[in-house]
Amino acid sequence: MPGRKLSKGAREDTRLVRSCRQGDIEAFSQLVSKYQDSLYGIAYRMVGDREEARDIAQETLIKAYKAIDTFDLKRPFRSWLYGIGTNTAIDHLRRGAKVNDISIDAAFSPTVREDGAVATGVGAEPPDLRADNPEDVTVAREIQEIVQGAICRLPENYRAVIVLHHLEGMTFGEVGKAMGVPRNTAKTWAHRARGMLCETLEGVM
Repeated sequence: MPGRKLSKGAREDTRLVRSCRQGDIEAFSQLVSKYQDSLYGIAYRMVGDREEARDIAQETLIKAYKAIDTFDLKRPFRSWLYGIGTNTAIDHLRRGAKVNDISIDAAFSPTVREDGAVATGVGAEPPDLRADNPEDVTVAREIQEIVQGAICRLPENYRAVIVLHHLEGMTFGEVGKAMGVPRNTAKTWAHRARGMLCETLEGVM
């Protein structure tokens, strides 16, 4: 069965990677400009600390640059890079880094996907917080805080699947490759994560 064709954006990434391998520093700078904000967003949602997220994003880019020759040009660069970022965040968490409750801004800040679509928060558009009714605004904020708090209490690998699949729009196959596990394992983690979220949120929402 033929492999999945790369999108236009992914093909451009591949071109830049090829140039980078030939010593073109500007090519990697373009990749950094394209993905640094998303990497920061992923890290922030994983660890909930701005400084820690910046460190993770920077460390991810350094790792990617050092390992650029090992990247499989048949794969989307975005998935490979996000995998490095997610695993770097997990490493930080497992080393005992402090995990803060992620703010509303972090939970629902927009992320531009490869296809140009904008993803936000826990996979759904946030309520319009400029609504005329102040009570609606208050309720919306409370719901957002409850949901994000539940996500923060998930195990690291479950949280990573939620971030990559539901927030970044990656397929379970892509998530599995990014995290070094079979597709079905990533899918199972997502199913368990959703179950844990439902159990946590039951009775409070």
